[in-house]
Amino acid sequence: MSAPTPPQHSPTERHAPVARWIIEHPVSAFLVGAYGLGIPLLTVRTVTSFATTALGYAFTYVALLGSALVVTWVIGGRAGIGRFLARFLQWRFGLRRWAFILLALPVLTGAIAAVTGTWQLPAGGWAALISGYLLQTFLYGALEVNLAEEGAWAGHVQTCLAARHGLLKGAMLTAPLFVIMHLPLQFAPGWTWGSVAVGLIALAVIAPFFRYLIGETLEATGGSLLAAGVLHAAFNASGELGFPGDWQFLVALVLLTPALAGLRRHRRRRTHAGSQRSDDALTHPASLTEPD
Repeated sequence: MSAPTPPQHSPTERHAPVARWIIEHPVSAFLVGAYGLGIPLLTVRTVTSFATTALGYAFTYVALLGSALVVTWVIGGRAGIGRFLARFLQWRFGLRRWAFILLALPVLTGAIAAVTGTWQLPAGGWAALISGYLLQTFLYGALEVNLAEEGAWAGHVQTCLAARHGLLKGAMLTAPLFVIMHLPLQFAPGWTWGSVAVGLIALAVIAPFFRYLIGETLEATGGSLLAAGVLHAAFNASGELGFPGDWQFLVALVLLTPALAGLRRHRRRRTHAGSQRSDDALTHPASLTEPD
């Protein structure tokens, strides 16, 4: 008499209830940790002068990146963590893409400043402008904040949502979650309810453009978190170029993103058309030699 066949279980049924919930709801699970730890940390850092540097690192590397890594570990184990961290080392995606990541936003920001009559060089001239931008992008931006930040938002949240809904909808769904995390920043010293309202409206308008730009970069670079983090830092640094009002980089983002979306759509159409012609040629080879 043969032994009874053991019952078959799905992968999620073999996990404890909490782990199963994390596996089934990876974005919500991330938000529990990110909001639960991150919003209090960012609030204390914003409204007080207590240990601002330590709180900043705790916010980005523990609340944000740490929450993403915990969810990744529950879902994929050690191998999943390895694949996730390897995305920070993906840098071989062409000089043109690197030029876009580093130069598109600051150059367009400068062009807008020139057109609107708000262009001005800092006291040190071009050397001060360029060196300041590079320091803001790579040191104060990417290394201190934005690589960890985009490891969470781009590497986990937006990757999950884009895999399910596509690039555009994934960006639109990520945007409000991203805005919520930035709420405490509106309560910096000297805040008023009017300034909070203006700041939230600006965030709500800008975030979808920004998340699409990050999502397109992820897609174009094979999921590189290095590219996403440096692009985020370049965006922030473009707002620190010293032009009066510090608004030009926001206009640059709003102009650049739809242009990039249009270019992406055009390329996809060309690729599809080329593929269709190849299929037609294989199906009807005589068409290659027949006159028009």
